[in-house]
Amino acid sequence: MTAPFPAEESVRLTAACSRFGLPAAGAARPLAGDVGQRRYFRLESKGGAPVVLVLYPAPSSPAQERWAAIGKTLSEAGVRVPALLDDDPASGSALVEDLGDRDLAEQLRGADAGERERLLDEAEEILTPLRRVARSAASLNPPFDAGFFGSELAHTRRWALERDGRTPLPPDRSDLWEGLALQLARDAADPALGGDAVPTHRDFHANNLMRTADGALAVIDFQDLRFGPPDYDPVSLRFERAGSLAQAHGESYSEAVLLQRAWKVLGTFEKMLSLEREIYRPHRDAAVRAIRLWTRPGGPYSPLLTFLPG
Repeated sequence: MTAPFPAEESVRLTAACSRFGLPAAGAARPLAGDVGQRRYFRLESKGGAPVVLVLYPAPSSPAQERWAAIGKTLSEAGVRVPALLDDDPASGSALVEDLGDRDLAEQLRGADAGERERLLDEAEEILTPLRRVARSAASLNPPFDAGFFGSELAHTRRWALERDGRTPLPPDRSDLWEGLALQLARDAADPALGGDAVPTHRDFHANNLMRTADGALAVIDFQDLRFGPPDYDPVSLRFERAGSLAQAHGESYSEAVLLQRAWKVLGTFEKMLSLEREIYRPHRDAAVRAIRLWTRPGGPYSPLLTFLPG
C-alpha cells in the first residue's frame, strides 16, 4: 500500500494532474530519485500509456528551464533523452516520457566481465553526439573551473572528513588538506593537463542511463550540462557506482580529473549516509576504492590518502 503524500505535495499533485489532464493524483506512484530535490511520479495518461510527472521544488526554477532547453539541444544532436510532453514552469511541474525502470546499472550488475566492458563502451559512445550540442546550451551553466572544483572538495571536507562539524580537522591537518585540495582542483581544471573543455553531462554514471523499450540507451538528469575536462564524463561512467564493477584502466585518464571526481562524490555519498540513506553505501565504497587504486604512489596527490576514511 502506498503511503499518503505530504499535504503540500498532495495539493501540488492534484493541481498538476488537473493541469495535464491526468487521472486523479491518488493513482500516482512515486519513483525513486537520486540526491536532487525533484520528485517523480508515474501515472497513466487518459490513453493508458505510462507517463512521468515531475514536481520541481519551486515554480519557475532555472533547473526546469535548463532541463527543457538542454534536452531539446541534446535530442537535436542525436542523443536519446526523455521527451518533454508538457511543461508548466509557473507551477513547477512537467510531464515527461516514461523510459521504464531498467538502467545501465542493472545491466552491469547482471553481466559478466566481457559484457560489462561492452556495455560501458556503448555508453561512452553517447559522448560523441553529446559533445556536438550547441555551445549556447553547454553555456547555460558555468563551466568547471578551479574554483568550482575547489568548492566541491570543500563539501567533501565537511561531510567525509569533518562529519558536518563533529570531527573538525586540527590546524596542521586543515592546512595540509587545503593545500592539496587547491592543487587538485587547479590541476583538474587545467586544459594544459587535461585537454580543452568539452560539453560535459556532469553526472554521466550508469544510473543516469536508461535502457529503453527499443533497446537504445537514453540519458537523464542532464540539466547540469556544462563545459568541462574531456575525461570528466568517462571517469564518472567507469569508476563510480556499477561502472566500477568492470575492469578498470585508470592510467588511461587524467589522474587529477579522476581523483577530483572521486573525492567529490565521496563527499556526496557520505552526506547521504549521514542522512541514513544506506542505499549509497556501495557507491561510497566504490569511491574509496577508486581513490586508493588510482592515486599514484609518490605522486602529487598521494598525501591525500591520509585523509581517506576507512
